[in-house]
Amino acid sequence: MDNLLTKIFTYIFAITMIFGGVFIFCAIVSLPFWLMWNWLIPPIFGLPVITWLQAFGLWTFLVLIRSSNFKYSDVFNTTLKTNETDGSEKSPFGDNTWNQWVEQVKKKYSA
Repeated sequence: MDNLLTKIFTYIFAITMIFGGVFIFCAIVSLPFWLMWNWLIPPIFGLPVITWLQAFGLWTFLVLIRSSNFKYSDVFNTTLKTNETDGSEKSPFGDNTWNQWVEQVKKKYSA
C-alpha cells in the first residue's frame, strides 16, 4: 500500500512538473511578444497596450493556429464548387492562360 501511494505521488509530481515547466516556458517566450507589441503596435496602428496575460493568450493562440493543418484554400474552393451548378470552378481569366491575360492587360492599358 505504501509503495502504491509513493508511485501515485511520484506520477502526480512528475505531471505537475511537466505542466509547470511548459507553462513557465510559454510565459518566458511570450514576454518578448508582449514587449514588442507594446513597443510597436500602439504607436503604429493605434491599438491599445496589452497586459502580459493578454500577450500570453495571443501567443498561445498564434501557436495553436500555426500548428494546425487547417487550409483556408480548401474551404474557399469547396464554397466555390458548391455555389455553382455544374460543380466546376470558373477561371477569372476566361479561356486564356495567365501569360495571355497579362499581355492583354498590358496592351489595353499601355500608353
